[in-house]
Amino acid sequence: MAVISTVVSTVSTVSTVSTVSSVTTGVATVAGLGLIATLVLIALLIVKELAGSGVESMGAGGTVTMSRGLDRVTTVAIVPLLIVFSFIVIVQVLGVLH
Repeated sequence: MAVISTVVSTVSTVSTVSTVSSVTTGVATVAGLGLIATLVLIALLIVKELAGSGVESMGAGGTVTMSRGLDRVTTVAIVPLLIVFSFIVIVQVLGVLH
């Protein structure tokens, strides 16, 4: 009977360790993706600011310039990244408060 309980104990320990290991790896992957999303958001905000200043200096003519096009394209990419960034902030705040 002691051999069976030792085997069951060993199996449960191994499965617990592998579960904790996979959860830790998953958390590290998510944290890395969050960092990448934040850095991309910062870079796009810089590009949008620079492109916006180019549009303002050229005036409000009817033609679409490269600066105006880049300003519009970066807006499309920034909105989803702002949603992701907001979610990351909310999760981090809830983690601290918990």
